[in-house]
Amino acid sequence: MATSTEINVSSKLEQRNFLTECVDIAIDPELGSPFMIKSAAEKGVKKGDVTSWEELAEHFGPTDPNTFRDHSVKYTITKWAYDYKKNHPGAELSLVETGGTTGLPKKGIQLGNLTRTDFENMNWYDINDTSFELLVKLNLEVFQDFKIPLGLNWLVIVPTGPHTIGKYFIKTWERDIADLIYTIDLDPRFIKKAMMADPKIGGMYLQHLQDQTMNIVKQEFPNIQGIFTTGVLLEKMFPMVQRLKQQGDLQAIAHGGTPMPEETYKVLTEDLDLPVTGYYGQSLFGTLFQTSELDGFNIDYYPHPRFSTFVISDENDISSRVNFGEMGTVTSQRVSPETVIPALVQNGDLGEFIKPKGRFSGAGVRNPHRDLSQGQQMGVY
Repeated sequence: MATSTEINVSSKLEQRNFLTECVDIAIDPELGSPFMIKSAAEKGVKKGDVTSWEELAEHFGPTDPNTFRDHSVKYTITKWAYDYKKNHPGAELSLVETGGTTGLPKKGIQLGNLTRTDFENMNWYDINDTSFELLVKLNLEVFQDFKIPLGLNWLVIVPTGPHTIGKYFIKTWERDIADLIYTIDLDPRFIKKAMMADPKIGGMYLQHLQDQTMNIVKQEFPNIQGIFTTGVLLEKMFPMVQRLKQQGDLQAIAHGGTPMPEETYKVLTEDLDLPVTGYYGQSLFGTLFQTSELDGFNIDYYPHPRFSTFVISDENDISSRVNFGEMGTVTSQRVSPETVIPALVQNGDLGEFIKPKGRFSGAGVRNPHRDLSQGQQMGVY
């Protein structure tokens, strides 16, 4: 595995060249995506104009989220990606959807090569190394940081189906990370609608998840060695987690979706002495990974190198970037040869902008959470 030093000293020139190459692919009339070709023509962006994440946002401006709702997914995929798939045995384009709250989901794509299992020589800035597999490579490295063993039996209560967490997690964890995976599907769109319509219906669905979980634990005890679910569900099922740790063989916790309160993180890591790692992000971009270098019980997330995040003070103005240590709305960018997304404001997602740390060379976000003051529903994911 690459060390944190190797990742941190990745050549800035190499990153800049990769970023420019991907943008040039995306706006090329023969190789690009209809979305980026159209955007470049409207904004007068030419090949070679974009050499940094900042220039990507400045030249193209904010991305309308409806781009990923109202159009076929082929609107945002490059022709380059289809050519790659045709010429590389085992390559696949994985279509994913965001969990969303109401309305249509946003659709995105991840290019992967799921026959490949040798991650040693993969490079974030080589366009022939797929985004999907690089996420797995980084996940393995983060597990090393947290001292989470490979080959555990995991109980997984997450959205499967069309979401990245399902397509990426189930395929790749079964191949490279876990031994057995016991899966319970979570429908984030339904639970949020249920909570808004009638809390009793939401409560019934939550109980349904808990019942399925207890059935598996009863059948498989003491074989459950890892749990991956949301902060809310971990709190609801804490007596089960405690029993699995104290009487079984529970060795690790992974969490995502709803934020995990600092007190919960403290109890899991200090009182139960478990390694606890988290994920934040959405299907259009991939994953921000929690760093193992803790600052108190804050949860600090950092993006993979084909993904950039910054924080703004005004959701209507992407130039209103905040300084490190300040709060605001999370904004995401993605650069890969299959899809380029200039700057998408994560409306309602608040967090503190933080400096690079540990193995991560890009800025991150601390304790991201939903803005519930505007009627947003937290749900369980």
